[in-house]
Amino acid sequence: MNYFLTIFSALVTLSTAQEESQYIPAKAEQQVIDEKNFGSRSGCLIWNQDSPLRDDLNVWKEELNHYNSKLDEKTEFAPDLRKLFNQDYSNREEVCSQYADPLENIVVTHQAEASSLSDPKTVETKQSLRGNGINASEYGPSLMDEYFSKSQLLSYLPKHGYMEPLLPPLRHPDMCLPGNNFGDYMGSMGFMIEDFGHICRNVLKKTTRTVFLDLGATYNFNSDEIDKHSPAIRAIEKYRRNGIHFDHIYAYEIMKWDTDVVYKTIPTHMQGPLHWINTGVTGEENHPHNPWTMLAQNFSPDDFVVVKLDIDTVDIEMPLFKQLLATPQLQELVDVFYFEHHVQMDEMQKFWGSHTQGFTKGSISESLGLFQLLRKAGVAAHYWI
Repeated sequence: MNYFLTIFSALVTLSTAQEESQYIPAKAEQQVIDEKNFGSRSGCLIWNQDSPLRDDLNVWKEELNHYNSKLDEKTEFAPDLRKLFNQDYSNREEVCSQYADPLENIVVTHQAEASSLSDPKTVETKQSLRGNGINASEYGPSLMDEYFSKSQLLSYLPKHGYMEPLLPPLRHPDMCLPGNNFGDYMGSMGFMIEDFGHICRNVLKKTTRTVFLDLGATYNFNSDEIDKHSPAIRAIEKYRRNGIHFDHIYAYEIMKWDTDVVYKTIPTHMQGPLHWINTGVTGEENHPHNPWTMLAQNFSPDDFVVVKLDIDTVDIEMPLFKQLLATPQLQELVDVFYFEHHVQMDEMQKFWGSHTQGFTKGSISESLGLFQLLRKAGVAAHYWI
């Protein structure tokens, strides 16, 4: 049986509550999934000049670039949000607005002219959110209002807020621009959108424990210098700039490294929380080296858990992904899930390996469907780099 069919069969176990997680996909995301990526193995098809989505996607990309420019203005780490909340949380809005929201967007004139907040598309989206028990205007302008009002191309999960639409090429779309070198955009994390303001308002408590589970923790072990280009370090510091400081960083890595070297090559703020586990993970259920076992034994749904899975071994990655998809208890524990899913995408063959030699499994459309199912189960799933 096709491996992906076994995953879909496992999803029958999803509870009614999970199926009704009220995930609202962006229109473009749903269209690409419904059209099965228009029958193509290309990750760049929807970005070319003949694509029916190209114009809307280019508007979204312009807004994305502006949004990232505002995030880049946050150069200092924010204080730990949990320590700033009053006992009665009466200052929650003030704290979240000051430290977790993007810096105030003052360049909105062209957006307001192009698409006023009374635009039918905007009204429809807000009504949809209100229909799910969410008041879209409760805290003032949302990420959609403030930065993506023209394209309206953000997906939404009530617990975690707005996020980027699930789209090919499963990483930054600038790799698809004619004349661009794919390799120059392989390491860009600028396509990911985490709604830190929403997380601050809806997830974090003073007692919340924060956890980063790094499965495939390769830092810069070849020198004594901190690897500022490490995706995991960059992600951890992105959270930290928005007030989420990790209490625990569980780093699993199968390659053997001297512990002294490990601690020399990570920032000081990671050294205290780091649990260096120099062994490989397994997809075998209930095994001590299965990270889900550790997570279930030590943490609760009240904690904030971020997982990054990138070990480049499909026979281990997919069982772990399958278990998360099929286990409601794990979905209650994992808030955010990053995964570099190696699928049969033509543009990535030279990086991931040949389709015919088994280095990749499944299609782009199957992958998009699986990630969307995980979001529907309440987990903020993002593609990794």
